[in-house]
Amino acid sequence: MSFFNLFLVGILIGTAMVTPGVSGGVIAVIFDVYDKMIYSLTNLFKEFKKNFIFLFILSIGILLGAIWFSNVMIFLYNKHEVITKFSFIGLILGGVPFLIKKIKQKKQKVNYFAIVITFLISTITLFLSKNVFEINLYQSDYSIMNFINLFLTGIIYSIGKVIPGISGSFLLIIIGMYEYVLSVIANPINAIIYDLNKIIPFLLGLIFGVIILLKLINFLLKKYYSLTYSVITGFVLASVLALIPNIQNYYNLFLGISIMLLSFMLSYKLTK
Repeated sequence: MSFFNLFLVGILIGTAMVTPGVSGGVIAVIFDVYDKMIYSLTNLFKEFKKNFIFLFILSIGILLGAIWFSNVMIFLYNKHEVITKFSFIGLILGGVPFLIKKIKQKKQKVNYFAIVITFLISTITLFLSKNVFEINLYQSDYSIMNFINLFLTGIIYSIGKVIPGISGSFLLIIIGMYEYVLSVIANPINAIIYDLNKIIPFLLGLIFGVIILLKLINFLLKKYYSLTYSVITGFVLASVLALIPNIQNYYNLFLGISIMLLSFMLSYKLTK
């Protein structure tokens, strides 16, 4: 793959990173860069120059894709919230067959009990999140609780960066942190200048999460493949609850469902 094509793939991965229901890992798998990405990260110093160039070009594309599409997402959230949330629901549900397929490809059984338990835990977390994660991007004070919440947010967000088929954005929705992180990604320079004390713990959590998860996920997928993907499926299904909008009229309901079906088909095709 040429450097330019790798850069374009990076932009697509970055775009997927900030889109709830779409996994950056899945995009990496589709364009055949996932295995190379994992290898380059875990064996950086074996072929340093080659791995560094690959990761650098891919990372620049991911960064630009995440920044530009974060601004698009903020606009959609502000101007077309109902339609946007219905489209996300479709994208999320369209990715579920991919997760089930990943389990069956290994000739293993889907652990429906794990799916139900994970769904229930995620649902409880969703309803408690507003009381637990309270971070204001523009507040001037700083506390140890903010540091811990942002660090944990970075770890949670890293999950979608490592595991194909799971969206880091939908995990942020579950804990009520999606719009906060979206604001930071959309305006990174402004965030660094005025909110560096909040950016640092998030980045530390993200880096820590990626490093730990690279080893943990490899272990879990080798030893507990079906259970791992069943748990992921439970998280995915629970994220839909976080996106259900307030319906004001039947027109919005009809339009939202129509968009949801189209998004479902798009997500299903991309992950098929």
